[in-house]
Amino acid sequence: MDSVDDLREWLAAQGVPYDTWGRDGTKSVRRLWEEIAAGETWLSSGPPLREVAVVSVTIETAGRRLTEVRQLMADGAVRERDSPPTEKMLPGETPEAAALRCIAEELGVDPDAVTITARAPFPTVEQSDSPSYPGLPSRYHLHTVTAEVPGLPLTPFTTEEAPGHGDAAVRTHYWEWR
Repeated sequence: MDSVDDLREWLAAQGVPYDTWGRDGTKSVRRLWEEIAAGETWLSSGPPLREVAVVSVTIETAGRRLTEVRQLMADGAVRERDSPPTEKMLPGETPEAAALRCIAEELGVDPDAVTITARAPFPTVEQSDSPSYPGLPSRYHLHTVTAEVPGLPLTPFTTEEAPGHGDAAVRTHYWEWR
């Protein structure tokens, strides 16, 4: 695939219903194309499948883990979540480097202040429908990293998505310790 139009043709040929993407908290076909072009996502057919390498960052304090409980999307929609900070990995990026980028982009913390304390030796694999691209099954290669992140509030808090992410779907992240 060489263009967004090629991607649209591929999606249609695979029977993936993309006509509602880009609304109600979902990402657009253009955003999927940007993920593919950046190497964050790759596609396979027969049946269609989106594959993504993801880092999940475990951050604990006082026996509780940092959890993203919801996201406010750029279009005003709210997406409920129940996950630690996560980020799609870039080609050739280590889980540790992706975790530091995640912490900087989603929590606004200087990566130089963060200590990576552990990393799972192998990724786990999960498959589900993506809330970002409804109708396109996704397989996640999940790398888990544990980090110490100083300066985070001990009460529920919000952060704004770092600027410069194309048509970034997420505007605000809502965090709690659980």
